Amino acid sequence: MDVWATFWGWLLAAVLVIFALLAVAVAIGGFFDVKALFETIDEQHQEDEPS
Repeated sequence: MDVWATFWGWLLAAVLVIFALLAVAVAIGGFFDVKALFETIDEQHQEDEPS
């Protein structure tokens, strides 16, 4: 029975590490996407202003 507890413990740890890495990757990618979104909005807003 100790073998199964060890197996599931390692599997849980591995899954949590993978989840944490994916969460960081998605957060970083999302940050750059939102930054690009605001830059695009700002550019479009400046184009609409009369000179």
